[in-house]
Amino acid sequence: MMKAYVCIILAILILALANAPIAAEENGNWEERINYTLYWGDSIDVNGSLITAHDFSKAKPFDVDTDYVMLTILSESSEEWNAMLSINNSALPDSKIIKGRLNITALEVVTGNDIPSPYTKIGVSIFNVTTSEADSWVNTTLQVSKTKLKNANIDERAYITIQLHNLRGSNIEDISINETLPENLILDPEIEDIHIADLSSYSKEVIQYSVKALYPGNYTIPPTEIRFVNKGITYFQYSNSTNLIVHGPYINATKTVKINETDPEVLDFTVNVKNEGDRAAHIRVHDEMIIDSKFIDGKTSANLVIFPENTTNLSYSVHMNSIHSYMIVPSAVIEFTDAKGYSGTVRTNRYYLNDIFENGELDSIEENYENIPAQMNTTTGPSEDAAINADIPSYGNIRSIRDLVDTTFKIINEALSF
Repeated sequence: MMKAYVCIILAILILALANAPIAAEENGNWEERINYTLYWGDSIDVNGSLITAHDFSKAKPFDVDTDYVMLTILSESSEEWNAMLSINNSALPDSKIIKGRLNITALEVVTGNDIPSPYTKIGVSIFNVTTSEADSWVNTTLQVSKTKLKNANIDERAYITIQLHNLRGSNIEDISINETLPENLILDPEIEDIHIADLSSYSKEVIQYSVKALYPGNYTIPPTEIRFVNKGITYFQYSNSTNLIVHGPYINATKTVKINETDPEVLDFTVNVKNEGDRAAHIRVHDEMIIDSKFIDGKTSANLVIFPENTTNLSYSVHMNSIHSYMIVPSAVIEFTDAKGYSGTVRTNRYYLNDIFENGELDSIEENYENIPAQMNTTTGPSEDAAINADIPSYGNIRSIRDLVDTTFKIINEALSF
């Protein structure tokens, strides 16, 4: 009795070992097997792969142990494999591993004439790739580096180079390169996602693109994401990050208004201009007075060179004949040019004058512009200037008369000083 019991235990152990995935002992990363029943023509989707019972051995008057089933396996990337499996056929295996990803084992094959349709029972195990193992495999498969050619000026392109190196003796296919840029840095020209169809074994691929900055500054370009598929598994590899310094002037300007402390009919204006970049610029500041006002004293225009991190102010006062609701305080305009010829225009926000508190502060200041950056990186082309000026409402003859007066006084002062 004891001998029979031992034999039963041994038989169970042998059966269990026979049904275990072949590669389980080698790496221990196969998930628990799941069993399925497939009738002739049936399909199941297992982790993105379609397994179909394509055909069976010829049916006989009764079922035999040497029957087999022919399976077709179709991957997400349209790769196709075949597997002929049998339980007791010495010429055919009872299991097959597909691309190191699926382990399919035949548990039962039934093909007799006394049933409506042949069918098979199979067990499927999925290879589970852990994050650490995936990272280790990727690092020994694909090497990625990113470099910049050199730092750039605000009106220049900066060139970024990405190098991919296949470290293995097999091709890497279907590589997608996804680049993420920090705010105010754009691709120039604008391009879509970069794609490489095939990277040969041990070969290198170099990709170069250019960027332009909307504003000068120190930019950190994040790591580039590389995505590719191997044996139905999607992997990600990342490059290093890189720093890019963009040189140039960065002119910021604000315009404020207050009621004069001694005369409630007088408004005091201040235009503050600061160069937040790392290059000097020549600026021409011109402020337009509010309508129905009379200039008293101060300065409404200036021509000077402003160095990095330096600030200059224009202050002046005007007498108001009357103050009405929703009067507009026009923008101050600052035109700038650096030593390399890069030029642009900055306009302060316009304001609505609503009511005035007893403490002399403006009750409500509402910006009339929306989504307009403080610094417009525009060159001096006529079409671009026209587009900018179209956004600024005209005040009739006020602007042209003030320009004429300023120009006239400048000529007179230069003649007297001469």
